[in-house]
Amino acid sequence: MNGAFSWVYMNSQVLSICAVVVTYHPDLENLKVLLASLTGQVAEIVVVDNGSPESLESFVVSQRLINNVAVLSLGENLGIGYAQNVGIDYARNAGASYVAFFDQDSCPESNMIERLHTSAVELQLTGVRLAAVAPSYKDTQGGALSSFVRLGIFGFKRTACVEGAGLVEADFLISSGSLIPMSVIEDVGKMDSSLFIDHVDTEWCFRAKSKGYRLFGVCNAVMLHTLGDRRVRVWFLRWRTVPYHSPFRYYYMFRNSILLQRRSYMPLGWKLADINRCLSVFLFFGIFSSSRSVCLKMMWRGLRDGMIGVTGKIK
Repeated sequence: MNGAFSWVYMNSQVLSICAVVVTYHPDLENLKVLLASLTGQVAEIVVVDNGSPESLESFVVSQRLINNVAVLSLGENLGIGYAQNVGIDYARNAGASYVAFFDQDSCPESNMIERLHTSAVELQLTGVRLAAVAPSYKDTQGGALSSFVRLGIFGFKRTACVEGAGLVEADFLISSGSLIPMSVIEDVGKMDSSLFIDHVDTEWCFRAKSKGYRLFGVCNAVMLHTLGDRRVRVWFLRWRTVPYHSPFRYYYMFRNSILLQRRSYMPLGWKLADINRCLSVFLFFGIFSSSRSVCLKMMWRGLRDGMIGVTGKIK
């Protein structure tokens, strides 16, 4: 490939889209399915690996995907924001007009990219300053389609796709599956790698909105996505299904929430809603988690480091 962008014809349109897949100790069978599903939808794929012990280069060669898949191994875990930025640089050098981000545990339906791109073009033609479009997410463990999030007066307000609805405007989007014009990245800037993992997508979305851009969910574009390490259904003020993450994730969740509270472009509505969310997470996992002591320890450590401005990977 060496920087020369290969073109893919899809429905008589030439799409210059580069998919950026960030990996860290991936399940190789799941990765195989993801790469196979992307191969016919985008012009080029770059896998940016955050220090996995497996040789993903050898894996790609063994799957005979070398013609349109590049692997960039970082050698260590530098965080999702850093890895996404490496992918952005690769896509820019390759001449891509759009970047599509993917986690290793996601799998787009066969027409997802086409539908995202069509919606993006239509929105731009109507004069919308478009930051990104993203699909509806179907949870692999529950099968339910996700809703899109807007800020309400008293917190986050979820808006589900309804029959006949094509687009739902959102205030922020999950990065995996999102399609972003390269021109917008040039204007808004790349991802904030100092956050390392949690809130990287949220921060970028609100930074884009502060510059007058808008975000949309595309209801007829669907992607399978796994949220959390596992999910359980519990009663906590009401019945709810809760994703359990590894304890270290709560460090980044709480630290980055504190860091973003200080940024002027983050809306007051988000700041208030996020404080409420952090309190709920703190109370819930302090009561129900079997590893409550280590979870609470990570939360407190995140709060402390956020207060003193610590960024990057946990030390």
